[in-house]
Amino acid sequence: MKFEWLIDRKRISADWRKRLSLLRARIASALKSLPKDLDPWFQTLDPENTGYLEAKRICVILSESTPEIRNIFGRLSGAAGEWEAIVRAFEKDYLYLGEAAQIIVQNVNYEIPYEKKQVLKIQQQMADLDRKEAELKRSANASAMKYQEACQELGLQGENVRLELLEMAKTLPSTFAEIVEILCGDSVQKALGFYQTFVDHAHTEKGKVAGNVLPSLRDLRDNPPVLDVFSSSEIAATAVHLAKEQEKTFEVEVSSNDIDWNINTTADETAVIDWEIGTIDQSETCRNDKVEQTLHPTSEKMEFVLQDDTVKGGFQSLDTKNDIIDRNVKDTGVSEPIQPEICWDISIEDASVAATEETMERESSAHHLSNFPEATENEKHPLSPFLDTEYRNELLDDLFELKAFLNQRLVELGSQETSSLQHQVQAVAPPVLQQYGPDSLCTMLSDLSQAISLVTNRKTRDLIMILNSKRFLDRLESSLNQKKQYEVKLLESMQEVSKRRMELRSSLSSLWPKQEAAISRTRELKKLCETSLSAMFDGRPVNMIGEINNILGQA
Repeated sequence: MKFEWLIDRKRISADWRKRLSLLRARIASALKSLPKDLDPWFQTLDPENTGYLEAKRICVILSESTPEIRNIFGRLSGAAGEWEAIVRAFEKDYLYLGEAAQIIVQNVNYEIPYEKKQVLKIQQQMADLDRKEAELKRSANASAMKYQEACQELGLQGENVRLELLEMAKTLPSTFAEIVEILCGDSVQKALGFYQTFVDHAHTEKGKVAGNVLPSLRDLRDNPPVLDVFSSSEIAATAVHLAKEQEKTFEVEVSSNDIDWNINTTADETAVIDWEIGTIDQSETCRNDKVEQTLHPTSEKMEFVLQDDTVKGGFQSLDTKNDIIDRNVKDTGVSEPIQPEICWDISIEDASVAATEETMERESSAHHLSNFPEATENEKHPLSPFLDTEYRNELLDDLFELKAFLNQRLVELGSQETSSLQHQVQAVAPPVLQQYGPDSLCTMLSDLSQAISLVTNRKTRDLIMILNSKRFLDRLESSLNQKKQYEVKLLESMQEVSKRRMELRSSLSSLWPKQEAAISRTRELKKLCETSLSAMFDGRPVNMIGEINNILGQA
């Protein structure tokens, strides 16, 4: 918007900017003396944003609030008169048109576009935060599900992973007992006999004796293995690992209290010490569990004693006769014997008792943590062979071999193409091979599959590894804790996103009023300019065109 043509036609003074700056200084001075208690709107006025329209409104409010302030000529006086003079100064030589043009150009070219861009930027950031929060929430739920699934697979609740893993190790004997019970059952016995008979009939030459098949499975049935899975040197030490770490911290705290004062005292041969205490019977001694100091005048050595039966290994007596260290000070030139005995009455009983009680509590906690049966060195129980990888592999080889045989037999019995051949073969086969139908084979396969699943599932393998390797226990605990910590980290990120959203909403709520105020003021100034210019040119209609219409049309 350009008003140079108004300046060229002498409608507006050429020095309108200078006059406008002086008028603004006058407005700033008038605002200081403005009675702001008359209207709440007065509290929001700013010297930088107070122009012609605001001055007219202030003048109207003041004149309506105190109509009796007019003088004999009808002019306003006081604060109202001052603002009326400001309004007249704006109207003189159409100074307010120059101010309006300046404000409109500033708002249309800079203020309103900048505020709109800021609003769009904040809205875009909020949309990005919404998407990010949805992704974090989805990832947190997935991480929580993975953690729960991992805990459920191991039979854990997930509250204290290490303790629960150690507690789950107690269930291995029952798992091994269930495996032995299945493999020693009638169904597996029938399957084993069926397989042995088939091998004897189909794969053994006449006149020869077939060897026993599935030796590991037969040995398990004939000699059921031991089910004990731990000893004191392996599992108990692992169970109290956390308690030992706590005890180390406690020992450091206790050792810091054992202070060696390193007091070296020598008798000054030229000094005379008069304790002014009086003599005390030398035979009198302080009570036990106290610090006792005895002074004798015939020796130059100083000795202390600490008699405490409750503390062992902390102090040792230097006198083998009576465990009392005498301090005798020889005073030069003094013949009067001084034999005072001072009982300092310093007791460490309370500290030692407190330390003993705390140690007992920690040991009790460690015992509760482990809670595993412990064997003495002289009578250690043998461990279950199920803990041996080679033993389990050999047993699994036999079970898979037997399962494959039963599956093949089940397929052959259900095949229509080989049914006639099966009848011919079974006609000359032993009775044992003829008495098992598809239903019996399915029962055998079900029991074998259950035993194989118990041996090979992740829970059993992990618990066996926990018993065989403490490092595996640490690694498994770390793996589960990482999944849990990842969920916690995602939840913390969600909190940060929520906090950031609140900040953006606060910024957006402060930008909207500014943008609306700028648009509203620009619209009012546009209307004022069009009305004033129309009146200036004998009522001809005047319409402002350009970017201002696009800005106001989008609002």
